[in-house]
Amino acid sequence: MSEAQLQTNVVKYLRFQYPQVIYCASLGGQYQRYPSQRNKAKATGYVKGFPDLGIYEPIGRYAGLFIEIKEKGYPTKEQKDWITKLNKRGYYACIGKGFDSTIKIIDDYLNDNIGNEEDIRQTEDNKQRVKESI
Repeated sequence: MSEAQLQTNVVKYLRFQYPQVIYCASLGGQYQRYPSQRNKAKATGYVKGFPDLGIYEPIGRYAGLFIEIKEKGYPTKEQKDWITKLNKRGYYACIGKGFDSTIKIIDDYLNDNIGNEEDIRQTEDNKQRVKESI
């Protein structure tokens, strides 16, 4: 499955399971095939590395959720930088690896399940994996 198809499936789930949620998916770099498209995207505000999905619902201590969705591969330096910056500003930002992982992140966030001991351990493990991939 391509990342575009994965993101489509995640958004379908989000629409079905949480119809009241305000969200926006980033079109990102995959739609910038030609230099003219890249130039137009940059001129109109596109910033390289911005997460694929934003959920604009404050839950618990977080102002919103941002997910970089990955089917395979690793996040780029720019994607990791965005995640770090968003986390420092009070958002919950992370990487979702595949459909099940991404859905679990969404469900945990929207059900205010972020921050328990197991989640903290997994977040620390994820940070370590991000550091190792740099």
